[in-house]
Amino acid sequence: RAHPRYSCPMKSIGKLLSLCELVLVTIAIASTAIMMLLTSADALFRYAFNSPILGAYEITEKYLIVAAIFLGLSYAYRGGVFIRVTFLVDRLPPIWKTAANHLSHALSLIYCAVFIVATFQQALRSLSDDTTMTVLPILIGPSYMLVPLGFLGMLILMLADLPRIRKGTALLFSQEAPESCHDARRHIAPHRHVADAADRNADRRRALSLRHARHLSRHRR
Repeated sequence: RAHPRYSCPMKSIGKLLSLCELVLVTIAIASTAIMMLLTSADALFRYAFNSPILGAYEITEKYLIVAAIFLGLSYAYRGGVFIRVTFLVDRLPPIWKTAANHLSHALSLIYCAVFIVATFQQALRSLSDDTTMTVLPILIGPSYMLVPLGFLGMLILMLADLPRIRKGTALLFSQEAPESCHDARRHIAPHRHVADAADRNADRRRALSLRHARHLSRHRR
């Protein structure tokens, strides 16, 4: 059990990380919404009034789509939506499975750190450049900072996730992925039995109605 002396700073750090992640996700969601509205408005003005919105494509390409993808990396990591191939790891003994999880987590950390360094260097070079968009006088350089910022948020989450690997509760290995075919068949089977029972009951009711109609026709004769 954590000492009360250290629990408060850890909770404060956790709240700060959650707040930063919320800010990044909110910007990503807002960028997606603006991108949808801007693209729709541009198509409407282009084909209805023959007057497209100037810079709509460049703003979407250079800023909005970059923010929508990379600023949501930490949220995607927390939700366990990244693609994982686990058909081999799931069949390993617990000790080997834990070792494989540590190895994959370490490789993911290295991969993420390399991306942060590479994209940050590219962002610094772009910030020193005065290149603007073709139509609007908007600098392109600041958009490059969105990529290392998104990877940095995911790296911090991965570092905070290290103590949970041994317990098997790390976010990188969470079971939020789409269910397997076996699980899908298991969920579908009860509904199939219910449907079959309903079909049998309907057949019985039709048979009884037919007998009743025949019985009435005989009495009328």
